[in-house]
Amino acid sequence: MLILLDTNVYLTAMRSEEGARSFERAFLPVVFRTYLSSIVAEELYAGALDAGAVRLVERYVGVLERAGRVVTPTFRDWKEAGKLVARITRKEPGRKPKIQQMVNDILLALSARRIGAHLFTFNRDDFELIHRHKTFSLKVLR
Repeated sequence: MLILLDTNVYLTAMRSEEGARSFERAFLPVVFRTYLSSIVAEELYAGALDAGAVRLVERYVGVLERAGRVVTPTFRDWKEAGKLVARITRKEPGRKPKIQQMVNDILLALSARRIGAHLFTFNRDDFELIHRHKTFSLKVLR
C-alpha cells in the first residue's frame, strides 16, 4: 500500500537527531511507496524560517518531488472537504471552530483515500475526528 505522511511526521524528523533516526528507520525502507502531499510541502516551507530549515525541507521534499510522487487535492477533493466540514459541523456543532481550522487535514485525508494510501500522523485527535465521518486508512504514530 502507498504511504502519505502528515506534516508532523516530517517535523519530528527535522527537530532532533533521535527524530531523524526514528524517521529513517520507519520510512526509509518504504520510500518507494511514499508520496508527498502538496499541502504538507506548503506547511513545511511556511515553517522554514531560516536557511538551515529551508535546506532540511528541500531534502525531504526534493526527493519525492523529483521522483514525481506528489499528490495534490483535486477539485473533487475540495468539494468533498466542504461537504465534510458541513457534515461534521451539523453532527458535532460544538466542534465548529475546530473543524473549520482542519481543512488541510481533511484534504490530506481525502487525498490519501483517493490514492489508496495509509496516512501516517502523530495527530490522533484531529484525524480520528475526520475518520469518524469519512473512512480512510489512518495510522497514528506514538
